[in-house]
Amino acid sequence: MSRKTKIIATLGPAVASLEDITELIEAGMNVARLNFSHGTHDSHRQYHRWVRQASEQLGVPVAILQDIQGPRIRVGSFPGGSVVLETGSDVVLVPGEGEGSAREVYVENLEAAALTDGSTVLLSDGLIAMDVLFADGGIVKCRVTEGGVLRDHKGVAFPGIQIATPAVTDKDREDLEFGAELGMDYVAASFVTSGAGVREVKRLTDGVPVISKIESIVGYGNLGEIVEESAGVMVARGDLGVELSFESVPRAQKQIISFANSKARISITATEMLESMTSSPRPTRAEVTDVSSAVLDGSDAVMLSAETAIGKYPVRTVSAMARICVEAEASPSYSRGEEIHFLESAARFASATAQACVDAADNLDLAAIVAFTESGSTPLLISKYRPNASIFAYTPIEETYRRMAMYSGVTPLQFGRVESTDEMISYAEQSLVDLGIVKPGDSVVMAAGIPPNRSASTNLMKLHLVGSQTSGIPGTGE
Repeated sequence: MSRKTKIIATLGPAVASLEDITELIEAGMNVARLNFSHGTHDSHRQYHRWVRQASEQLGVPVAILQDIQGPRIRVGSFPGGSVVLETGSDVVLVPGEGEGSAREVYVENLEAAALTDGSTVLLSDGLIAMDVLFADGGIVKCRVTEGGVLRDHKGVAFPGIQIATPAVTDKDREDLEFGAELGMDYVAASFVTSGAGVREVKRLTDGVPVISKIESIVGYGNLGEIVEESAGVMVARGDLGVELSFESVPRAQKQIISFANSKARISITATEMLESMTSSPRPTRAEVTDVSSAVLDGSDAVMLSAETAIGKYPVRTVSAMARICVEAEASPSYSRGEEIHFLESAARFASATAQACVDAADNLDLAAIVAFTESGSTPLLISKYRPNASIFAYTPIEETYRRMAMYSGVTPLQFGRVESTDEMISYAEQSLVDLGIVKPGDSVVMAAGIPPNRSASTNLMKLHLVGSQTSGIPGTGE
């Protein structure tokens, strides 16, 4: 089946072998997420190694997304990994990262919340609620108003309270340094609230693209400046749904995705997409509809979290999500994307070329769109117009090859350095014929920046008949 929407799967104990990772890729995983809120550097190093090995063995590009914890406030740990907080019980919140109980819960950076009597505390994506009875000397006594199971390191939210925490924590700095050592393809920054916060993360990523997670009212309100500084955004509906009223989340999701797409940024929808499949072999009908809606909203990628990290059916879950995406993409509602707006003249030129390629491909019913790229920007621009034809993106850069695995409708392909545009076109033509994508007599549209081997803006569009002679294109140096 031909699927355009990409799938991000979070790795964890449920997929703790090379064989498991290989099966995830075969089921449809395009991006592997390493959640640095959990696990150790040693475990993440092993997952990173497995992903790279499986990707190479299968000949399939898979990007690795490093998701840093950010300034989120979390609980500590519990004996056995979880504890039950009963409705009506009293619980003391203690600053620190120790091991707690049903009567005493450790909360890192608790003092940053500056809680007062009557404040509300939400835990585990808002499933557990407490009211503050009194706060004195850093110790906070609460009464549980909505009980439930609280697991290790779950997040804590304080509705209506501005948390005084830095955009990048000491843990984030250590994790980013470790990620740079391994070689990550993307970094997801948690609890981003401003463009300045994104810039602070970018200073530590050494050029690795940053995906900003929108999961607070402040971040949602500053969406414009955050998108401007980011390679993409993630609609992190768990924490966003805690701060917003739950009925507001679908509208916020659509607005965030639409705005990101209009600026040619990657858009990701995440959290509880197939949550029931952590313990059930089949998704609920509501979950199927949710994933489908995220695709129709324009998501480049949809993400699985606990479903693949700790769930009973990780491979089956990825397979189910892939089938849902394909079915959603067959809908008439899955069509041309948002108009792309850029101020820079060079970017406007590239965007116009991308739109012209899509117009030609759709109106002439062409077999494929071919893009040649070093940075990955050309195929991303083309993908934002959601063409009917598949996009085949050729690059000589290994990092770009992997990063394009995140792009909707784009199949990344590698090729070596060439001396002329004619040679570049001939190589791609033969490659697509060998792959069975096109045959002699088919028509394709090609986009590139010429001359080749330079970081030139996209300035060439060519309607090409497969099997025809190509020679003497201006700008090739011939």
